[in-house]
Amino acid sequence: MDKKRTNLSIIIITILLFVIVGTTAAQEPITATISTPAQAATVGDPVELTVTITHPEGYYVLPPALETGWEQFVIADQTPATTVSNRDGSATTIFTIDARVFAPGEYATPPLVLSVTDGAGELNEVIAAPIPVSIQSVLVEGDTELRDIKPQAELPYTNWLPWIIGGILLAVLLGGGFLWRKRRQARLALAMVDNRLPHEVALDELERIEGLHLPQNGRFKEYYTFVSDTVRFYIEKSYGVPVMERTTGEIQTSLRNSNMDLNVTRDFVNFLNASDLIKFSTFEPNVADAKQLMLSARNIVASTKPLVITTDDVDKQEHTPISPPQGPHFSSNGKLTNAEVQA
Repeated sequence: MDKKRTNLSIIIITILLFVIVGTTAAQEPITATISTPAQAATVGDPVELTVTITHPEGYYVLPPALETGWEQFVIADQTPATTVSNRDGSATTIFTIDARVFAPGEYATPPLVLSVTDGAGELNEVIAAPIPVSIQSVLVEGDTELRDIKPQAELPYTNWLPWIIGGILLAVLLGGGFLWRKRRQARLALAMVDNRLPHEVALDELERIEGLHLPQNGRFKEYYTFVSDTVRFYIEKSYGVPVMERTTGEIQTSLRNSNMDLNVTRDFVNFLNASDLIKFSTFEPNVADAKQLMLSARNIVASTKPLVITTDDVDKQEHTPISPPQGPHFSSNGKLTNAEVQA
């Protein structure tokens, strides 16, 4: 009985030892250190402080939110923390602090309190011990030479002069091109001005219509319309009588008050009647009729061709009374005018 009790006690003690050892192994220590490069920094230079925290796997380090003024150190930047796993089951978290000191001397970093959480809500704190930091002066010991004050820092300067000159040249080129184009358009517009007299325009248009050979292709209505409209337009321009939108009867009434010769008026009315017969009826003319219409049109234009009075004509007949001719009169520049010649 005593032997059994002894064995049971040994088993219980062994189990307790395993539990104690396992708990101790699970609760690995959390350590934090600060390190800096071996070489000394000068006044105002960056002092790189590397913070290293070793902790169990699965723990998380909460980097401290340092103020800009960390005692004698001025904090310029702080990198995000990175964590790597170790072979022994622990993990290491590292982040860097960029600090500056603006006076030479021997310094020590303040104690850095770090918070580490196990992810289950338990928070642990660990302190990174201070380390010495040596800040040297930028002046060399024993150097007594006087030096000028350093000039002001030069800001980046952009030379705009080439751009300004280029812009002016571009504006000059564009302006010159614009003026050249305007003058060219003006010359083209002047070249397109038709200086022909009305009878010249009418005769040229009749010749163009004749060249279309419309009667030979059976297109009589188009032919008669073109020829009739050409003569109508000519009479309207020459005598100032609106005939383009009037019927033949209305035109005949209007021409009674014009200075058109009665014989020409009769020929013009007959010409319009012949044209209307083809344009507004089913009567089918032949090629000979079409040629006769063209001949009548040319005769009307020729018989009403204006008299162009020049200075030479007046000088030649200086002592000869001239009766005002019948029909429209045009000056040498083609402008409709009244023919008045004094003896």
